[in-house]
Amino acid sequence: MTTTLTVGQRSSAVRQLQQQLAKLGHYKSTIDGSYGPVTRRAVAAFEKAKGLKADGIADPKTRSALSQAATTPATSALRQGMSGAKVKQLQTQLKKLGYYTASVDGSFGPVTKRAVQAFERKQGWKADGIAGAQVQAALAKAAAAKPAPSGASWQTVGAPPADYRIVSFRGVRMNVRTRVMIERAEKYMKQMGINSKLVLTQGSYSTSVSASAGTHAGGGALDISIRQYSTGTADKVVKALRMAGFAAWRRRTAEGFSPHIHAIAIGDKRASQSAKNQVAAYFRGQDALRAGRKDIHLTSVGSNIGRPVPNWAR
Repeated sequence: MTTTLTVGQRSSAVRQLQQQLAKLGHYKSTIDGSYGPVTRRAVAAFEKAKGLKADGIADPKTRSALSQAATTPATSALRQGMSGAKVKQLQTQLKKLGYYTASVDGSFGPVTKRAVQAFERKQGWKADGIAGAQVQAALAKAAAAKPAPSGASWQTVGAPPADYRIVSFRGVRMNVRTRVMIERAEKYMKQMGINSKLVLTQGSYSTSVSASAGTHAGGGALDISIRQYSTGTADKVVKALRMAGFAAWRRRTAEGFSPHIHAIAIGDKRASQSAKNQVAAYFRGQDALRAGRKDIHLTSVGSNIGRPVPNWAR
Protein backbone atom coordinates (compact mmCIF):
# COMPACT_ATOMS: atom_id res chain seq x y z
CA MET A 1 0.00 0.00 0.00
CA THR A 2 1.32 3.50 -0.90
CA THR A 3 2.01 5.55 2.21
CA THR A 4 1.63 9.29 2.75
CA LEU A 5 4.79 11.37 2.70
CA THR A 6 4.95 14.74 4.42
CA VAL A 7 7.26 17.36 5.93
CA GLY A 8 9.85 16.01 8.36
CA GLN A 9 10.26 12.61 6.76
CA ARG A 10 13.53 11.38 5.27
CA SER A 11 13.67 8.22 3.17
CA SER A 12 14.37 6.68 -0.23
CA ALA A 13 10.66 7.17 -1.00
CA VAL A 14 11.07 10.92 -0.49
CA ARG A 15 14.14 10.86 -2.75
CA GLN A 16 12.10 9.14 -5.47
CA LEU A 17 9.37 11.73 -4.96
CA GLN A 18 11.88 14.54 -5.47
CA GLN A 19 13.25 12.88 -8.60
CA GLN A 20 9.77 12.63 -10.07
CA LEU A 21 9.00 16.24 -9.21
CA ALA A 22 12.34 17.35 -10.70
CA LYS A 23 11.62 15.48 -13.93
CA LEU A 24 8.37 17.38 -14.24
CA GLY A 25 10.06 20.71 -13.50
CA HIS A 26 8.41 21.32 -10.12
CA TYR A 27 11.48 20.67 -7.95
CA LYS A 28 14.73 22.58 -8.51
CA SER A 29 16.70 21.90 -5.34
CA THR A 30 19.03 19.17 -4.08
CA ILE A 31 17.64 15.63 -4.24
CA ASP A 32 18.51 14.55 -0.72
CA GLY A 33 15.56 12.41 0.40
CA SER A 34 14.56 14.98 3.02
CA TYR A 35 10.96 16.27 2.90
CA GLY A 36 11.40 19.95 3.76
CA PRO A 37 9.58 23.18 2.84
CA VAL A 38 10.99 23.20 -0.70
CA THR A 39 9.70 19.69 -1.36
CA ARG A 40 6.35 20.63 0.14
CA ARG A 41 6.03 23.63 -2.19
CA ALA A 42 6.96 21.46 -5.17
CA VAL A 43 4.30 18.89 -4.23
CA ALA A 44 1.73 21.66 -3.80
CA ALA A 45 2.62 23.08 -7.22
CA PHE A 46 2.14 19.66 -8.81
CA GLU A 47 -1.15 19.16 -7.00
CA LYS A 48 -2.40 22.55 -8.12
CA ALA A 49 -1.43 21.77 -11.72
CA LYS A 50 -3.38 18.50 -11.54
CA GLY A 51 -6.44 19.97 -9.86
CA LEU A 52 -5.79 18.16 -6.58
CA LYS A 53 -5.96 19.65 -3.10
CA ALA A 54 -2.75 21.69 -2.99
CA ASP A 55 -1.71 21.02 0.59
CA GLY A 56 1.83 19.86 -0.16
CA ILE A 57 1.21 16.45 1.37
CA ALA A 58 2.07 13.49 -0.86
CA ASP A 59 -0.83 11.23 -0.02
CA PRO A 60 -1.57 8.06 -2.04
CA LYS A 61 -3.69 9.99 -4.57
CA THR A 62 -0.97 12.58 -5.15
CA ARG A 63 1.78 9.97 -5.35
CA SER A 64 -0.19 7.91 -7.86
CA ALA A 65 -0.79 10.96 -10.09
CA LEU A 66 2.87 11.94 -9.77
CA SER A 67 4.10 8.47 -10.68
CA GLN A 68 1.86 8.41 -13.74
CA ALA A 69 2.93 11.88 -14.85
CA ALA A 70 6.63 11.10 -14.37
CA THR A 71 6.43 8.04 -16.63
CA THR A 72 4.69 10.04 -19.39
CA PRO A 73 7.06 11.71 -21.88
CA ALA A 74 7.70 15.11 -20.36
CA THR A 75 8.00 18.48 -22.02
CA SER A 76 11.64 18.92 -23.01
CA ALA A 77 13.44 21.57 -21.01
CA LEU A 78 14.72 24.55 -22.97
CA ARG A 79 18.11 25.96 -22.06
CA GLN A 80 20.96 28.14 -23.31
CA GLY A 81 22.46 26.88 -26.55
CA MET A 82 19.21 25.51 -27.95
CA SER A 83 17.27 26.94 -30.88
CA GLY A 84 14.08 26.34 -32.82
CA ALA A 85 10.35 26.95 -32.83
CA LYS A 86 9.93 26.09 -29.13
CA VAL A 87 12.53 28.68 -28.14
CA LYS A 88 10.84 31.22 -30.40
CA GLN A 89 7.52 30.54 -28.68
CA LEU A 90 9.22 30.91 -25.30
CA GLN A 91 10.71 34.27 -26.31
CA THR A 92 7.34 35.46 -27.63
CA GLN A 93 5.67 34.67 -24.29
CA LEU A 94 8.47 36.29 -22.29
CA LYS A 95 8.27 39.36 -24.51
CA LYS A 96 4.51 39.64 -24.06
CA LEU A 97 5.02 39.59 -20.29
CA GLY A 98 7.79 42.20 -20.45
CA TYR A 99 10.72 39.97 -19.45
CA TYR A 100 12.35 39.86 -22.89
CA THR A 101 13.00 42.91 -25.09
CA ALA A 102 15.37 41.55 -27.74
CA SER A 103 14.55 40.06 -31.15
CA VAL A 104 12.43 36.90 -31.21
CA ASP A 105 14.93 34.83 -33.19
CA GLY A 106 14.48 31.32 -31.78
CA SER A 107 18.02 31.26 -30.38
CA PHE A 108 18.36 30.64 -26.62
CA GLY A 109 21.26 32.89 -25.68
CA PRO A 110 22.27 34.80 -22.51
CA VAL A 111 19.50 37.40 -22.96
CA THR A 112 16.82 34.70 -23.13
CA LYS A 113 18.35 32.99 -20.11
CA ARG A 114 18.22 36.21 -18.08
CA ALA A 115 14.58 36.68 -19.09
CA VAL A 116 13.72 33.17 -17.91
CA GLN A 117 15.56 33.82 -14.64
CA ALA A 118 13.58 37.03 -14.10
CA PHE A 119 10.33 35.13 -14.62
CA GLU A 120 11.47 32.36 -12.25
CA ARG A 121 12.35 34.89 -9.55
CA LYS A 122 8.94 36.49 -9.94
CA GLN A 123 7.39 33.08 -9.27
CA GLY A 124 9.61 32.52 -6.24
CA TRP A 125 11.46 29.62 -7.86
CA LYS A 126 15.15 28.83 -8.17
CA ALA A 127 16.36 31.10 -10.98
CA ASP A 128 18.52 28.74 -13.03
CA GLY A 129 17.39 30.07 -16.41
CA ILE A 130 16.24 26.64 -17.59
CA ALA A 131 12.69 26.54 -18.94
CA GLY A 132 11.45 23.15 -17.81
CA ALA A 133 7.88 21.90 -17.88
CA GLN A 134 6.83 24.02 -14.89
CA VAL A 135 8.29 27.22 -16.34
CA GLN A 136 6.83 26.58 -19.80
CA ALA A 137 3.38 25.81 -18.40
CA ALA A 138 3.38 28.88 -16.14
CA LEU A 139 4.62 31.11 -18.95
CA ALA A 140 1.97 29.85 -21.36
CA LYS A 141 -0.75 30.43 -18.78
CA ALA A 142 0.47 33.93 -17.85
CA ALA A 143 0.93 34.98 -21.48
CA ALA A 144 -2.53 33.72 -22.42
CA ALA A 145 -4.08 35.67 -19.55
CA LYS A 146 -2.34 38.93 -20.46
CA PRO A 147 -4.25 41.06 -22.96
CA ALA A 148 -2.40 41.69 -26.21
CA PRO A 149 -0.67 45.09 -26.00
CA SER A 150 -1.96 47.86 -28.19
CA GLY A 151 1.67 48.39 -29.15
CA ALA A 152 4.25 50.28 -27.15
CA SER A 153 5.16 53.58 -28.77
CA TRP A 154 8.74 54.49 -29.58
CA GLN A 155 8.70 56.62 -26.41
CA THR A 156 7.58 53.90 -23.98
CA VAL A 157 9.28 50.85 -25.49
CA GLY A 158 11.65 49.07 -23.10
CA ALA A 159 15.41 49.59 -23.16
CA PRO A 160 17.42 47.43 -25.56
CA PRO A 161 19.15 44.41 -23.98
CA ALA A 162 22.50 44.95 -22.30
CA ASP A 163 24.01 42.35 -24.62
CA TYR A 164 27.51 43.36 -25.69
CA ARG A 165 28.45 40.25 -27.63
CA ILE A 166 30.17 41.31 -30.85
CA VAL A 167 28.44 40.11 -34.01
CA SER A 168 28.71 40.71 -37.74
CA PHE A 169 25.60 42.36 -39.16
CA ARG A 170 25.29 43.44 -42.80
CA GLY A 171 29.01 43.30 -43.27
CA VAL A 172 30.12 45.34 -40.24
CA ARG A 173 30.91 44.63 -36.58
CA MET A 174 28.66 45.72 -33.73
CA ASN A 175 27.21 44.40 -30.51
CA VAL A 176 23.80 42.74 -30.16
CA ARG A 177 22.41 45.79 -28.34
CA THR A 178 23.14 48.00 -31.35
CA ARG A 179 21.66 45.45 -33.74
CA VAL A 180 18.39 45.45 -31.79
CA MET A 181 18.29 49.24 -31.95
CA ILE A 182 18.84 49.17 -35.73
CA GLU A 183 15.91 46.79 -36.11
CA ARG A 184 13.75 49.16 -34.09
CA ALA A 185 14.79 52.10 -36.27
CA GLU A 186 13.85 50.17 -39.41
CA LYS A 187 10.45 49.46 -37.92
CA TYR A 188 9.92 53.20 -37.40
CA MET A 189 11.19 53.86 -40.93
CA LYS A 190 8.56 51.49 -42.28
CA GLN A 191 5.88 53.38 -40.35
CA MET A 192 7.10 56.50 -42.16
CA GLY A 193 6.75 54.78 -45.54
CA ILE A 194 10.46 53.94 -45.98
CA ASN A 195 10.47 50.27 -46.94
CA SER A 196 14.20 49.64 -47.09
CA LYS A 197 16.95 48.27 -44.90
CA LEU A 198 19.80 50.44 -43.68
CA VAL A 199 23.02 50.08 -45.64
CA LEU A 200 25.89 50.12 -43.14
CA THR A 201 29.26 51.40 -44.33
CA GLN A 202 31.14 51.38 -41.03
CA GLY A 203 30.42 49.64 -37.76
CA SER A 204 31.88 49.54 -34.27
CA TYR A 205 35.15 48.34 -32.73
CA SER A 206 37.12 49.76 -35.65
CA THR A 207 40.05 52.20 -35.94
CA SER A 208 40.38 51.88 -39.73
CA VAL A 209 39.02 55.35 -40.54
CA SER A 210 41.15 58.17 -39.14
CA ALA A 211 38.48 60.78 -39.93
CA SER A 212 36.16 59.19 -37.36
CA ALA A 213 38.33 60.60 -34.53
CA GLY A 214 38.06 57.38 -32.55
CA THR A 215 34.27 57.33 -32.34
CA HIS A 216 34.12 53.88 -33.94
CA ALA A 217 36.81 52.37 -31.71
CA GLY A 218 34.24 51.17 -29.17
CA GLY A 219 30.64 50.00 -29.29
CA GLY A 220 27.45 51.59 -30.60
CA ALA A 221 28.94 53.56 -33.51
CA LEU A 222 27.63 53.36 -37.09
CA ASP A 223 27.91 55.10 -40.45
CA ILE A 224 24.99 54.63 -42.82
CA SER A 225 24.80 55.22 -46.57
CA ILE A 226 22.19 57.69 -47.83
CA ARG A 227 22.91 57.35 -51.57
CA GLN A 228 19.51 55.74 -52.15
CA TYR A 229 17.60 58.52 -50.37
CA SER A 230 16.56 62.07 -51.14
CA THR A 231 17.59 64.64 -48.54
CA GLY A 232 14.09 64.66 -47.06
CA THR A 233 13.99 60.87 -46.81
CA ALA A 234 17.49 60.77 -45.30
CA ASP A 235 16.31 63.15 -42.60
CA LYS A 236 13.36 60.84 -41.87
CA VAL A 237 15.88 58.02 -41.44
CA VAL A 238 17.78 60.20 -38.96
CA LYS A 239 14.53 60.76 -37.08
CA ALA A 240 13.80 57.01 -36.97
CA LEU A 241 17.28 56.37 -35.60
CA ARG A 242 16.75 59.02 -32.92
CA MET A 243 13.42 57.44 -32.00
CA ALA A 244 15.25 54.13 -31.57
CA GLY A 245 17.74 55.69 -29.15
CA PHE A 246 20.62 56.81 -31.36
CA ALA A 247 22.33 60.18 -31.33
CA ALA A 248 22.27 60.59 -35.12
CA TRP A 249 23.08 63.27 -37.70
CA ARG A 250 23.15 63.58 -41.48
CA ARG A 251 26.70 64.54 -42.46
CA ARG A 252 27.09 66.81 -45.49
CA THR A 253 29.74 67.79 -48.03
CA ALA A 254 29.59 71.29 -46.51
CA GLU A 255 31.08 69.74 -43.37
CA GLY A 256 33.83 67.96 -45.30
CA PHE A 257 32.17 64.55 -45.50
CA SER A 258 30.93 62.26 -48.19
CA PRO A 259 27.16 62.39 -47.41
CA HIS A 260 26.13 59.77 -44.87
CA ILE A 261 24.39 59.36 -41.50
CA HIS A 262 26.54 59.07 -38.40
CA ALA A 263 24.95 57.44 -35.34
CA ILE A 264 25.96 56.54 -31.78
CA ALA A 265 23.83 54.25 -29.62
CA ILE A 266 22.92 56.19 -26.47
CA GLY A 267 23.97 54.43 -23.26
CA ASP A 268 26.35 51.92 -24.86
CA LYS A 269 28.70 50.85 -22.07
CA ARG A 270 31.40 49.86 -24.56
CA ALA A 271 31.37 53.17 -26.44
CA SER A 272 34.65 55.05 -26.87
CA GLN A 273 35.12 58.31 -24.99
CA SER A 274 34.87 60.21 -28.30
CA ALA A 275 31.50 58.59 -28.96
CA LYS A 276 30.29 59.43 -25.45
CA ASN A 277 31.34 63.04 -26.01
CA GLN A 278 29.25 63.09 -29.19
CA VAL A 279 26.20 61.81 -27.29
CA ALA A 280 26.69 64.60 -24.75
CA ALA A 281 26.86 67.13 -27.60
CA TYR A 282 23.67 65.65 -29.03
CA PHE A 283 21.82 66.37 -25.80
CA ARG A 284 23.21 69.92 -25.88
CA GLY A 285 21.60 70.38 -29.30
CA GLN A 286 24.92 70.40 -31.18
CA ASP A 287 26.18 68.62 -34.29
CA ALA A 288 29.00 66.83 -32.37
CA LEU A 289 31.66 68.18 -34.72
CA ARG A 290 34.74 70.10 -33.58
CA ALA A 291 33.19 73.51 -34.21
CA GLY A 292 30.30 72.67 -31.89
CA ARG A 293 27.67 74.17 -34.16
CA LYS A 294 23.94 73.77 -33.73
CA ASP A 295 22.43 70.44 -34.74
CA ILE A 296 21.25 70.91 -38.35
CA HIS A 297 18.16 68.83 -37.56
CA LEU A 298 16.95 71.51 -35.17
CA THR A 299 16.97 74.04 -38.02
CA SER A 300 15.46 74.28 -41.48
CA VAL A 301 18.70 72.83 -42.92
CA GLY A 302 17.78 69.42 -41.54
CA SER A 303 14.02 69.47 -42.04
CA ASN A 304 13.70 70.39 -38.34
CA ILE A 305 13.01 66.79 -37.26
CA GLY A 306 13.64 67.68 -33.63
CA ARG A 307 15.40 65.51 -31.06
CA PRO A 308 13.02 62.63 -30.21
CA VAL A 309 14.47 60.54 -27.36
CA PRO A 310 12.78 57.37 -26.02
CA ASN A 311 12.08 57.39 -22.28
CA TRP A 312 14.70 54.73 -21.49
CA ALA A 313 17.45 56.92 -23.02
CA ARG A 314 16.63 60.12 -21.17
